[in-house]
Amino acid sequence: MQQLISYLLVISTFVNYWGEKTANAEEKKTSESVAQRFGSLEVLAHSLHYLESMYVDPSKSSMNDLVTTALKGMVASLDPHTLILPKKAFQQMTNDTRGKYGGIGIIVSEERGKLIVISPIDDTPAHKAGIKTGDEILKIDGKSVNALKEHKAMDSMRGKPGTTLKLSIKRRGQKKILNFEMVREIIKVKSVQGRKLDEGLYHVKVTSFQEETSDELKVFLESRKENIKGLVLDLRDNPGGLLDQAVRLTDLFIESGIIVSTVGRDADQIEREFALKRGTFADFPMVVLVNGGSASASEIVAGALQDHGRALIMGNKTFGKGSVQTLLALPDGSGLKITVARYYTPLNRTIQAKGITPDINVSNHITQNKSEARKAESDLERHIQSKNISGDGRKKGFDSEIAQWDSEGKKDQQLKTAYRYLKGWQLFNARRTQQ
Repeated sequence: MQQLISYLLVISTFVNYWGEKTANAEEKKTSESVAQRFGSLEVLAHSLHYLESMYVDPSKSSMNDLVTTALKGMVASLDPHTLILPKKAFQQMTNDTRGKYGGIGIIVSEERGKLIVISPIDDTPAHKAGIKTGDEILKIDGKSVNALKEHKAMDSMRGKPGTTLKLSIKRRGQKKILNFEMVREIIKVKSVQGRKLDEGLYHVKVTSFQEETSDELKVFLESRKENIKGLVLDLRDNPGGLLDQAVRLTDLFIESGIIVSTVGRDADQIEREFALKRGTFADFPMVVLVNGGSASASEIVAGALQDHGRALIMGNKTFGKGSVQTLLALPDGSGLKITVARYYTPLNRTIQAKGITPDINVSNHITQNKSEARKAESDLERHIQSKNISGDGRKKGFDSEIAQWDSEGKKDQQLKTAYRYLKGWQLFNARRTQQ
């Protein structure tokens, strides 16, 4: 790190020297501007040197720690999505966008201080070992979950494929603590999960936008192409992900026109993504479910489908994260996630701190309390300011079909409402055909 200090001092010395030597008035004015801009590097270099060599507690003033703290300070005054990511966090974020990681294949949630299994992923070590929905994880490799923060507990279950993980689990209805020993594998997380609601009507849940999300959805739709009469596209609690995947997924349903516009730091830095007619599924009605956990890429999809009139947006107002981030690798293996632009819908509506307002607002008694407590983008400290660039379906007869769904589906008020709208649309079209 002494090289860093020397480098900064060389830059500042050169800038000052250049400023003193310029003869032409215009050049002098330019050099003074450059000197003013980069001269502060000299202050930073000297400060780093003094703190490293003179601070009373050397364990707190290593050059690595000082530089990391300085970088964190730089981004702390910016928006909440511009971050310095430590090496491990940077690697995990990169892996998450690929939908692959080393682990046992388990989805967990913290509920009242307890780490509860939401579900094991099919055909993974956790599924094969017999871990079940509702199991409470008490210990991870002999360490009590209570002694670990939630993200630390979840991180500790991931690891290098081939390594062993031990879990102690409390299962409802059993007094004995269950112990499991599993070998970690490469877990491929599918971001698209589809199921049949009724003849010709399907529910597709998109959990995030990963490298293969649009391809997964396309395969699902292609295999049922002749049979689809209506689709519920579920983007609830989808935090976003890759922009190109949001664009490609939207393109599956829109034949032409703008999908999304991104505006950079200058107003004339506008990039637009357009839909192509080829391969479009445009012949059936759609309902898109959103809530306060639908953010970023999810809002791009919902906003585009809403502006084009391709789908009915239903649920609760979305999070309102309409900013674009890019990931940059730093020399030490850490990363910088930096905000570089804002998103706009096809009709130039801003998403940032505004969100997407549903066409039909429907509360869900399962998640209503969580939704009310959840913060939106506009509640976040230092959030980017937004800028502009320019009734229920008939229930009779439907509930008998809903009764055939699984228990989670039966409790899901928003999904049931979306289903009733699609069924109502089918009924309306059938009656028009008969006339």
